[in-house]
Amino acid sequence: MNQPTTATSSNTFPSLDRPRIYGLWSLLALAAAATLLATQVQAQPAEPAAAASATSAESTTAAKYDPKDLERAFNFMDKTSDGKVSRDEASNFRGVSKHFDQADLNKDNFLSREEFDNAMNRSKAH
Repeated sequence: MNQPTTATSSNTFPSLDRPRIYGLWSLLALAAAATLLATQVQAQPAEPAAAASATSAESTTAAKYDPKDLERAFNFMDKTSDGKVSRDEASNFRGVSKHFDQADLNKDNFLSREEFDNAMNRSKAH
């Protein structure tokens, strides 16, 4: 008698191996963290001038994102692999799309890797 076959988790995503799945989860976690940090930055009240100058000195020593994590996140968003993230590519990432204009310093409607890194590290410093 033939036994019915059931799909196992190894057959569900045959082209994805375990390290790639963990890598995708890491990127999703990084995107979620960026969104949360961006939300926190927006929710903070303005600082008095004296406190702002003290905070600016602290922000230079604040912990920053790991460059490898930023590279992975940037490359994940850069679907066309052209070394820049368009507004359309960023639209799937709420925190990035919400702050796209602030991060796009040269106003070319693309985020370079440098602009992305600077924006992410500024959000973490606060």
